[in-house]
Amino acid sequence: MVLLISLLLAFLIVHFSKTFLKKHAGLCYCVALLISCGVVACVYSGAAQNLTGIPQTMANVFLQGGLAGALFIFVMYAGAVPDKSAFRKAVMPIRGQLSILASILTLGHNIAYGKTYFVYLFTQASSLRLNVLLAALCSIVMILIMLPLFITSFLCIRKKMQPKKWKRLQRLAYIFYALMFVHVLLLNTTSAREGKWTAILNITLYSLLFLVYASLRLCRWAQKSGHEGWTATIQLLCSALMIGGLVLIFMPIHSEETVVQPAAKEIYQEPDAWVDGKYKGDAIGYNGRLTVSVVVKDGKISRAVCTGNVEDEPYITDAIDGVLGAMVERNTTNVDTVSSATTSSDALIEAVRKALDKAIPE
Repeated sequence: MVLLISLLLAFLIVHFSKTFLKKHAGLCYCVALLISCGVVACVYSGAAQNLTGIPQTMANVFLQGGLAGALFIFVMYAGAVPDKSAFRKAVMPIRGQLSILASILTLGHNIAYGKTYFVYLFTQASSLRLNVLLAALCSIVMILIMLPLFITSFLCIRKKMQPKKWKRLQRLAYIFYALMFVHVLLLNTTSAREGKWTAILNITLYSLLFLVYASLRLCRWAQKSGHEGWTATIQLLCSALMIGGLVLIFMPIHSEETVVQPAAKEIYQEPDAWVDGKYKGDAIGYNGRLTVSVVVKDGKISRAVCTGNVEDEPYITDAIDGVLGAMVERNTTNVDTVSSATTSSDALIEAVRKALDKAIPE
């Protein structure tokens, strides 16, 4: 949904604002910078956690880098479609400006999410799940590639460079686009295989967009190189890659032999009363390690808080409210998980139990 909204916004920007963008590029860059600052403030202040429904979806267009990604998609397609196409004629005159806008918005997204993921990457990499770790590394490489492309997209900088050197540098954009696709796959594959429709939609749309782009780009290269006969083979290969990739991604995590009727969840044996004190525990959640702090007073759970996590919103907030709140209210760790955040809920329960294991009377 975020991608579809972002693509629509990108279309509106190109269709209705291309003249304004070309004449008042500096003003547009300032607006993008303000939006990026707002994204960072929203995440750092915790305001993003309080968003739900439509406001959350619209905010995610900027928080999750959706609009930035959509603008980059327009930019990359402009260089791949036929020269006489209406799309190319509309986008090419403002391609540099769109790239700069997308880069500014991307930096805001990276600073906001870097508060959690980059900190863990450089301080507690082992706490992250493999797919999240690889996605964070992918982001670092993308930033390193994007920065020189971003700087040299400004016309005043471009004029000072030799055309051949500028063009060679811009070829790094192909690597950047490929990493964009890999980044999306890493962050969505697990959720898609678990049946979350938003992740399934993301992977399907991004796969379609990027493999169609690859097909167009390769066909354009083949025509310019005098290999027009390769066009059909390229299109067939890209189609096969997309279908095969989607089949692998959406293949069930467990084979039929291992999918058996699940046993009833074992009741965790708890003492009649715990030893008073403050205890800490941790467990691996959906994205990585989360930590909790549990306070026992008069032998009962009086307080339980999540002190650190790399989980996604709003799932972790729902899990914290549903699981930790129920534990304090009922004075037990044998509580139900939150259906929309099962993995995070299970991790919270495990972390609290690890903490309370230290409070069992001898």
